[in-house]
Amino acid sequence: MHMHYILNNFLYSITMNTKIIATKLTPFLIAGLFVLVSIHAYAEDYQYHYFQKEKDEFVPFSDYIPKVRMHYKVVPHYVEDFYELYGMKLYYDENSLRKNIDRLKIALTCKFRHPSQALIKIQTEDEYYKYRNLMFMHITMLILRDYLKIATRYDKQHIYFYDVSYAKDIQESLKIAETMYREALPYWYQAKKYASIASTVKITTNLSYIETERVKIINGDVDFEKIINDHVSRVKKKQNSVDALLATYQK
Repeated sequence: MHMHYILNNFLYSITMNTKIIATKLTPFLIAGLFVLVSIHAYAEDYQYHYFQKEKDEFVPFSDYIPKVRMHYKVVPHYVEDFYELYGMKLYYDENSLRKNIDRLKIALTCKFRHPSQALIKIQTEDEYYKYRNLMFMHITMLILRDYLKIATRYDKQHIYFYDVSYAKDIQESLKIAETMYREALPYWYQAKKYASIASTVKITTNLSYIETERVKIINGDVDFEKIINDHVSRVKKKQNSVDALLATYQK
């Protein structure tokens, strides 16, 4: 009986002490939970946070971000932004080429970033002037090359007698190839113009491979006018060959 009384007192004291400890720890537990919730909330994308303004109107947090923080790192605005979107995979399709062409064409209509945000270190006005012309030269060359890549996908290399079965399709394909070749040619003239302007500044920028491209254009090491005209001439000969096949087998 005595042992039963002692055991009851022991259990009662444990229960009371537990309640006291729980009561004292409750504020700390609540504070800890609040911190965890706050950390989780701030870990989310700020674009999903909303702040309440007057008349219960909720405004996205992104509206409060200074515009200077929402420029080319978020949405492309400048020449360099669209240039940096250019990408050529090892295995590319026509859609990828056309996307690149569209982006680069937009780049040619945009302003350049502030000199401090250029793709290379800019120290003088002359260097910045040459940098801009080199970038335009390079961009026009990329557009030109992408048009040629599209053209070659439609340009049948050889015409055989049995191609008469697909003559209509081949004619359409060659027509597209010729159009793409002709689309490329104006960009060669633009590239030459920008290369010539850039060459008037007698300093060498850190755009090393683009500088090399400029030198090749100026020295005549590359001549895309001749290359493109040769392609167009060959396409026309192939078109004539297909027409001759049709005339022969339709008799």
